[in-house]
Amino acid sequence: MKKYFRFIIIGIIATITIIFILFQSDFFGNNKNKSLAKSESSAKNKETFVRAMIIKSNALNNRLRVTGTIVANEEVTITSEISGMITQINFTEGTNVAKGTLLVKINDADLKAQFEKLTYREELFAKKEFRQKKLLEKGGVSQDEYDTGLAELNAIKAEKRELEAKIAKTQVVAPFSGMIGLRQISQGAYINAGTSIAKLVNTDKLKVEFSVPEKYITKLKLGQKCIINFGENENKYEANIYAIEPKLNLNTRTLTAKAWINTTTNELKPGAFVKVEIIWDSFDKAMEIPTYALIPDIDAPKVYQYKNGKAVRKVVKIGIRGSEMVQIEEGIAENDTIITSGIMNLRPDIAVKLLEVK
Repeated sequence: MKKYFRFIIIGIIATITIIFILFQSDFFGNNKNKSLAKSESSAKNKETFVRAMIIKSNALNNRLRVTGTIVANEEVTITSEISGMITQINFTEGTNVAKGTLLVKINDADLKAQFEKLTYREELFAKKEFRQKKLLEKGGVSQDEYDTGLAELNAIKAEKRELEAKIAKTQVVAPFSGMIGLRQISQGAYINAGTSIAKLVNTDKLKVEFSVPEKYITKLKLGQKCIINFGENENKYEANIYAIEPKLNLNTRTLTAKAWINTTTNELKPGAFVKVEIIWDSFDKAMEIPTYALIPDIDAPKVYQYKNGKAVRKVVKIGIRGSEMVQIEEGIAENDTIITSGIMNLRPDIAVKLLEVK
């Protein structure tokens, strides 16, 4: 009998335990389902905070930035073609001189003496040639004798012309108008042919010389507009390309060009380092967005537009791309609001809230 009651008690306890376990499982399962449902609902209704910008059209230039050097309209190092002692210096350093101005005179006394000697000989042989010509007409001399005398006269005339040229070279004149620089010689000094006397620079018009990488040479055209940036204040001057080198530099793989600078300012000096902006294309109305607002894609680049509280993904066509901004040619319109932050966390039609709009 005791054994029978024992089995009954054990059965009751087992039944109560099973009921308790089932109750607990159902209770916690319902709570878990409710919690998941609540979490999903919360996630569904959760907003992502982003920043955005309103698209406005602006003027845009497609340009290339390179470095260049200011070049004078004309520049030459004044030298002497002959050797000799300097007897005159007729210029003041740092002043303007006109074309043809006598700058330096070299001693020509010996050359003039030789010229005078030849002049006397020329007169003598001219008289001799005159007499022989008269005799030739009368048969008093042969043709060979007359031709020999005439040749001697012509040789003397040639020597005189040579001396005249040498005497002319003793006068060093300005080949063009410009400013004469610092002189490298003194009066009384003996100089050799090719000795530097001073620099002559014409700055009535200035040029800028620059080189562009090989991949841009097909875009480089005569008459193209350039912007010259000079100095700490980045003063700007316009220029137009007037000459392009016909061959690439084989060492640097660049093409050199020159442009006239449209200014008469004294601020720019030959030899100065400048920044050159070459303008390929100009747009009166162009729309740009920051490069980080663009989503790269295999099919086509995309952006997220803010519309009615949601992020709407739009396919776009890009144009000019810079280091910070990129032009959008198609896909968005002026006054559209484009999301510029939190791009990686966005999905199409997700709810978003704007923290800032520029």
